[in-house]
Amino acid sequence: MSLRSHCHRVVILAAVLAAAGGVVCSPATDAAGAPAAGAGAAGAPPDMFRTGFVEGPWPSAAIANTWMGRTAGLGAQVVLLAVDWAGIAPVQPAPGTAADPANPDYSWGPLDANVRAAAADGLTVALTVAGAAGGPAWADGPNRPPSAAPGTWKPNPAALGAFATALARRYSGTFNPGTGILPHVRYYQGWSEPNLPNHLTPQWVRVRGHWVAESPTIYRGLLNAFYAGVKSINRSDVVITGGTAPFGDPPGGQRVPPALFVRDLLCLNGRLVPQRCADPAHFDILAHHPYELGGPYQKAYDADDVSLPDLAKLTRPLAVAERTGRALPRGHKQVWVTEFSWDSKPPDPEAVPIATLARWIPETFYELWSEGVDTICWFLIEDQRPIPNYASTYQSGMYYDTGRLKPDWKAFQFPFLVLTRGSGHAVVWGITPVAGTVLVQRRVAGRWTTVISFRRRAHTIFTRTIGLASRLLMRAVVGGETSMSWQPS
Repeated sequence: MSLRSHCHRVVILAAVLAAAGGVVCSPATDAAGAPAAGAGAAGAPPDMFRTGFVEGPWPSAAIANTWMGRTAGLGAQVVLLAVDWAGIAPVQPAPGTAADPANPDYSWGPLDANVRAAAADGLTVALTVAGAAGGPAWADGPNRPPSAAPGTWKPNPAALGAFATALARRYSGTFNPGTGILPHVRYYQGWSEPNLPNHLTPQWVRVRGHWVAESPTIYRGLLNAFYAGVKSINRSDVVITGGTAPFGDPPGGQRVPPALFVRDLLCLNGRLVPQRCADPAHFDILAHHPYELGGPYQKAYDADDVSLPDLAKLTRPLAVAERTGRALPRGHKQVWVTEFSWDSKPPDPEAVPIATLARWIPETFYELWSEGVDTICWFLIEDQRPIPNYASTYQSGMYYDTGRLKPDWKAFQFPFLVLTRGSGHAVVWGITPVAGTVLVQRRVAGRWTTVISFRRRAHTIFTRTIGLASRLLMRAVVGGETSMSWQPS
């Protein structure tokens, strides 16, 4: 089941309108016209930037092997696999057995095969506990109203913690289900989009005549139980918060805006002043899903919504929480984007043209890197079939549903862009798919001429300032890999 809420379909129409209207998006610049790298980020932008995909789990070992190989072939390093708690545990385990991954009440399905396939291709696996709703109906709190979907109503933190223990034990690198020891998984994400009512309810409650966001408090209890369960197996394993959805509603609406959700999760008020917090949030990485209403530099319209250029609305409260003990354990937290994409045209006639996406993908990676993000998981690697229609399915893959690569795949595998500065200069920026000598080239009189060269490790950022005499096509080459060409605007 897809992790992404269908409320995100609105981004497609807006993006198409922007592209059709000839809107040219430009990155944020400083007073001198230079790219505003690191604005809003806690510290300098990271040196490395990892890409990945939200996938499956695929239904068989053979299919998993095929798609994990394709994932690695696109230069991705991370695969985010959904763990359907409700599907694995359709009935409540007997008392005292829920933390046992060999519990016969558990049905792990194809997850083991997917983890094995990913490990075989050298991919880093992150497991996210999220299904069609939040969890199994048997874990709901009491008195669930008819308006709340089963599995979303005040889920039992102890039940989630026990399942997290079973999950981390199964993928501890020591567990043998009878088919050989399973690989070690280090990354675990507790929930998905907890600020949406189709994943967690209630989102709001009325207190003394005022609407108050309730889902952050519920989720803090779930997150802490999940953290304790994972860490009880291996303290070095990494816990990621449930990625927040980008848009919310006014108080009393359906959704809690993500910036408000994160502030409340971290026990901070609107002025980022720490509040009383009996059990602060425990996690290692803060995650968000910054889906867009336009191109990569389009800010969200509402103050507490968070699209691509708005991550400071999350990183600023995170920095305060780190300093004041509201984000535990103490220390710097990474920020990941565990879902992001646009649908493409073709195949979806109402989506973003592929030629536009070839430019937007590296701009997206640049924008996230400049805000301190070091990992993004793209949703998805393969298009869904348009059944019953395009509007209710996703065509955001790097592959068509026929298994054929889309023309913009190189923009993902070898991101490269040129950012113009004043006084005839430009910044070239990219991510190396392999190690070697990077050649930045421009096309002059029908031939590619090297402008600058330097050595970089694989999957690392490179950024250099060069002279820019005209709007000539430019590209980067390293280790036999060539980026898509870029024409400075």
